[in-house]
Amino acid sequence: MQIKQIKYQAVIIFTLGVYLYYLTYRLRYTINHDALLLSLSFFYADVHGFLSLFLFSFQLWNPRERISPPALHKVSVDIYIPTYNEDISVIRKTVLGCATISYPHTTYILDDGNRPELAKKAIEWGCEYITRKERLHAKAGNLNHALQFTHGEFIIILDTDCVPQPDFLEKTLGYFHDQKVAFVQTPHNYYNVDSFQFRINAKKKKSWIEQNLFYRLIMPGRDYWDSAFFAGTAAIFRKKALEDIGGFATGSITEDIHTTILLYARGWKGVYHNEILSNELAAKDLRNYQIQQLRWAEGNIGMFFMCNPLFKKGLTIPQRICFFSTIFGWLFGFPKLIYLTIPSIAVFAGLNPIQSFDFSFIWRCVCFLVVLIAGFEFVTRGYGKIIYCECFTTMNFFIVIKAAFRSIFGLFGLKSIFKVTGKGADESASLLGILPQLAIYLLSFAGVVWGGLKLYYGMSGSFSGVASVIFWNCINALLTFSMIEKTTRPHHKRKDFRFIGTIPVRYALHGRADSVGGFGVTRDINEFGLSLVTCTPLPVNEKITLFLHLDQRIMPCKASVLFTRCDDHIHGMFIHGVKFEELCSEEMDMISLYCFNTVLHRFRYQFGKKPSILLRLLYKYYSHERFRKYARRKIPLPLVMQTSEGLSLTVVANDISASGLSFISYLPLESGAALTLEVFTPLGIIIAQGTVAQQREIVAGHSYFIGVEFIHISGCSKDVLLNLTGRSQK
Repeated sequence: MQIKQIKYQAVIIFTLGVYLYYLTYRLRYTINHDALLLSLSFFYADVHGFLSLFLFSFQLWNPRERISPPALHKVSVDIYIPTYNEDISVIRKTVLGCATISYPHTTYILDDGNRPELAKKAIEWGCEYITRKERLHAKAGNLNHALQFTHGEFIIILDTDCVPQPDFLEKTLGYFHDQKVAFVQTPHNYYNVDSFQFRINAKKKKSWIEQNLFYRLIMPGRDYWDSAFFAGTAAIFRKKALEDIGGFATGSITEDIHTTILLYARGWKGVYHNEILSNELAAKDLRNYQIQQLRWAEGNIGMFFMCNPLFKKGLTIPQRICFFSTIFGWLFGFPKLIYLTIPSIAVFAGLNPIQSFDFSFIWRCVCFLVVLIAGFEFVTRGYGKIIYCECFTTMNFFIVIKAAFRSIFGLFGLKSIFKVTGKGADESASLLGILPQLAIYLLSFAGVVWGGLKLYYGMSGSFSGVASVIFWNCINALLTFSMIEKTTRPHHKRKDFRFIGTIPVRYALHGRADSVGGFGVTRDINEFGLSLVTCTPLPVNEKITLFLHLDQRIMPCKASVLFTRCDDHIHGMFIHGVKFEELCSEEMDMISLYCFNTVLHRFRYQFGKKPSILLRLLYKYYSHERFRKYARRKIPLPLVMQTSEGLSLTVVANDISASGLSFISYLPLESGAALTLEVFTPLGIIIAQGTVAQQREIVAGHSYFIGVEFIHISGCSKDVLLNLTGRSQK
């Protein structure tokens, strides 16, 4: 076992020990018999938290790191794309991704919507089309119906918005050398970062999404206990295993986890390959997000009554614990409701949930919270952010309570309905969706005001008690306000998401290519348009010709400039909104594929998980201007270079200083290789000679980080470079 993992396990044990001590103290000394119901409710919430932390820690005990075995040869593979009413343009991107998968396969569109226009498109796309008259059992029934008409030994399940990468099968088929492996699940990765589920900091190149903790850490942890489960999409199955259990499980709205339990009970194995091999759309608005969360919560809680893992024959003890933790994890709504309402009840009713808010309790409570928060941040390796996680539990507490009651009422004949999560950007947010959080916010705010009045007028005999619940109400008010603000703000400006990334673009005014032109860099792009940054303003509402440098391909296209504005962050740069004109379907597909297979990879590299806080502080200290001879400016600039062998590359510089620059190349360059560089800046062109100082592969096969050191800069270029970057010499 690695030393690093032992450190994580030590922190887990210490955090659980502190939590257990705190609970023991709470039970012995803090239960208030004068407000017994309120006090016991508070204690129940704390106990629930301990059980949740224990089950969470059990799953994170030793995350498994797998290396993909060599793929099986000469086996037949079918790809299922189940659909009902999703937009055909969304399905097209998934089909496009399937077409790029290098391993031989057959793609099937399973249309429960029975749409003639989709049947026609399936033929155009080279796909098989399967439909049925009756839509029994929703998605599971659709998949089971297709099993009767296909003959592949292995089956990939992809939702309509799940775009696979070309190496999907090469990375997953090898696990099936083990004849007991029934399925291989890969992470879900959401690419539309304009969704409110994302937290993006463009300046610091940081991003966070709530489900990364589950897919990048919890699922590998469950894999250690042989308890990873099918997550609905981005997975490949052995057809023989599905036939052994009678197909995908029906009778539940979460057929994925239900199917997994049945497979494990029959002695089959599951594998989790922790590498992003597909990309899909996150729900863009609160309404569709809540539909999704309600379905997941109701279906998982329903497993307790339908296929309880604690009593299901054939499961191992770790599997029982892991699947029970999945069910238990969706019951957080009840303790969260208690934490959100107790301080307001306490301040208005004059009841104290704690026997005495004295110093003895306060210092223990503070120490407990510090250990809990620090331990969580450390053990989750950067994937868990306590503030963001609290915001999302605040967002979802009412939904999971609703799901729990619906699951219980389901025992009395109330049938759950499978609702498809909408992927469009035109869904309107409803006030009903945030009504519980709005009520909590108003209640907490009123609690702060009333508590302040009680202190001011001396209406309470316990200053520390009232002050504590005022502080607690402030925290609740901030959490609910943050949640309301983030879910109601307009996150998406257009129907079709644009990928964030820099691509070099050469432009020319339409019809005057020999006289007026230059280089620019994209900020974002999709198959319909892009945001272009240039050193000179372009005329609005006039046709231009663009040459997109998609690595080794240069794609010419016509476009029109919709608007122009000055860049607020970089003096002398202009931002343009550009719409493509007259693109054929092949050209649109080329842009889409480049976005999914290249731009998105580079975005994840630049905005991915960062090093630990300590390492970042040390790096920041070391990189301080007083330790650097030259200041380094992070500014994307078009860069044209030639190697000594005559190879010409057009790329985008990531940053530049008086001593060198860096960029991402689609080809590897040897260390020490001589380069001739032309950098296009708002102050003029920099012409220089340089050598490759460092290189590392960041995306296998097509993306390399290159660091270049200048060895000679032409006379006039020196002034341009120093004016652009500034100089900070000792």
